[in-house]
Amino acid sequence: MKSILTALSIAGLLSAVAPSVQAKPAAEAKAQAKTQAKAGAPTVFTSAQKEGTKATCPITGEEFTIAKNTAHAEYKGKYVYFCCPGCRKAFDKDPAKYTK
Repeated sequence: MKSILTALSIAGLLSAVAPSVQAKPAAEAKAQAKTQAKAGAPTVFTSAQKEGTKATCPITGEEFTIAKNTAHAEYKGKYVYFCCPGCRKAFDKDPAKYTK
């Protein structure tokens, strides 16, 4: 009985300490999101979009729903929506890079 309790305790400790096999490093997940965004997900629109429209942030590749207060920019007649204000700032540094 004592050996079974010891084995269960060790197994529990190992599962709590070991990293998840499903977890991806942040850099890998971000790179994958950018690849998906370049694969044809809409990130740049030719007209302003209504609330509720799905969009993909050109910076992070994150898909989101456009809301009333969604960060956005107009560049050369194109409308670009962002998942957060920080992405808008990144866009402002090199807008041509994200509107190709």
